Amino acid sequence: MNGPSRLIRSGTVGGALLVLLSGCYQSGTVEPIVCTAQFVFGLTVTVVDQSNGDPIADDATMTIRQGSYEEVVTDSWDGSTMSGAGERPGTYTITIEHPGYETWTQTGIEITADDCHVIPVLITAQLVPLP
Repeated sequence: MNGPSRLIRSGTVGGALLVLLSGCYQSGTVEPIVCTAQFVFGLTVTVVDQSNGDPIADDATMTIRQGSYEEVVTDSWDGSTMSGAGERPGTYTITIEHPGYETWTQTGIEITADDCHVIPVLITAQLVPLP
């Protein structure tokens, strides 16, 4: 594929999560590794106003970048958190933009994985109101 890949999500995250079990064998072992079929987000960011701690994710846009990969998230299921990098380990740069606030950026966010899923990283982004 030429050029950057781009994933854009918006809307409401909802619905039931089905937890199904599947097995796979790790090389050199006789015991299966049991993994769930649950989809795990690698990154969850709580977006708050730095001056008062109020949640402000509803009107925010979060951009997650790793090399040519870019994911844009515009939804928050609870008004305070945004999630992305689902089942995608790597080292990311996160940018959050919100009307009336300075742009917030953090680099070098590392998401790792075990044999089954990514290990979620939880971050709080404190956005500074514009004067």
